[in-house]
Amino acid sequence: MSATVSIPAAPAGEVRHRSAFVRAYAPLVQGRTWAVSLHLLLNLAFGIAWFTVAVTLLSVSAGLMVTLIGLPLLVATVAFGRVIGAVERTRARTVFGTRLPAFPRRHVEGGSAWQRARHAIGDSAGWRGIGYAFLALPWGILTFTLTVVTWSVSVALTGFPIAAVFIPDDSDGGPYHFGHNYVLHGWGRFGFGFGTCVIGLALLIAAPRIIRGLGNADRAIVRSMLSPDPNRALSDRVEQLTVSRDASVEGAGIELRRIERDLHDGAQQRLVGLAMNLGMARERLASGADPQRAAELVIQAHEESKLAISELRDLVRGIHPSVLTDRGLDAALSALAARSPVPIEVDVELTRRPPAPIEAAAYFVVAETLANIAKHSRATRGSVRVGERNSTLLLEIYDDGIGGATEHPGGGLSGLRDRIAAVEGRLRISSPPGGPTLLAVELPCGS
Repeated sequence: MSATVSIPAAPAGEVRHRSAFVRAYAPLVQGRTWAVSLHLLLNLAFGIAWFTVAVTLLSVSAGLMVTLIGLPLLVATVAFGRVIGAVERTRARTVFGTRLPAFPRRHVEGGSAWQRARHAIGDSAGWRGIGYAFLALPWGILTFTLTVVTWSVSVALTGFPIAAVFIPDDSDGGPYHFGHNYVLHGWGRFGFGFGTCVIGLALLIAAPRIIRGLGNADRAIVRSMLSPDPNRALSDRVEQLTVSRDASVEGAGIELRRIERDLHDGAQQRLVGLAMNLGMARERLASGADPQRAAELVIQAHEESKLAISELRDLVRGIHPSVLTDRGLDAALSALAARSPVPIEVDVELTRRPPAPIEAAAYFVVAETLANIAKHSRATRGSVRVGERNSTLLLEIYDDGIGGATEHPGGGLSGLRDRIAAVEGRLRISSPPGGPTLLAVELPCGS
């Protein structure tokens, strides 16, 4: 025999009252409220640090600008601005869960030390970081003060009736003494204590919202000063894809014209000669006249066929070598180096095979560069190094030749840049007169 105990349900009004009460005070026990509070308190410490270092670096570099030390110090100052941006974006991501992108770095193609220094000093992202350093101190003072005042006042007013019990009340003063002539007694003390507690409870409801409002303002400042505009980033991405598309179309057109030219000037001419020799040999054999000459024509046709096959094999290898598909980049580059008249050292360190388009782009960049080295550089040795860093394939092609490689429209280096741009890569060339020459290529491999 079982007994059933029924528990009466709470009235609907009471449930709604409890729900409203929980919603009002729930932010007090949420971790994000206290994480944002700590973040706002730490703004003062970071603000002091950023302001002090930035002002010191700027003043010292400006004072030493007449010497050789001022310029490198100014470069370091701008670089420190990027450090500020990286730290503040990391703090924002840790507290608010917002991933703010960094400003892209603009690479300078070769150039002298002065040109590289001028490029570094003109880094807008670094100067934004320095500007934030000047704002960080007053903003840190404001957020620290408001956070301390908000929590201390709301907690103090809420706990005043309890604290008043433990505060001595004598003729010299106490919690209910207002000057020397006015003292609360009896119900006056109860009313005052009750009123302060109600105000404190109201402030405890408002305090998390005030803190989160300050946190949102802090995040907005970091986003506006230390992170690129998403719309601008999207516009830059569209522009980059447009350049990549144009380079792909141009590269495909150049490749088709090269294949057509090689077929017309090479294998096609040899096949025509082969057909003519075989035709003349057939006529001589049919007439029975001069069989020895007919045999010579057949031998020439045989040699022409072998040359045509070799040229077709080279043409196919130029389109996409089978060794690259079957054995990967290491074996394909080693085969290229073995055919080069200039001794080439190959060093490939990859943990995984890159995507097929990136692998093909890397192969043809090395192939065309080694061909240029053999034709123009007068080099005695060279090297090809391949590695990977942060999902980027890195190529370095070096030769000890005479240097002076320049890029001009329609030239070999321009074609290389188009091929690299087609896969959204980056090319840097260092080739001072007298050598050596170094080509650094970065090809994105994805995640």
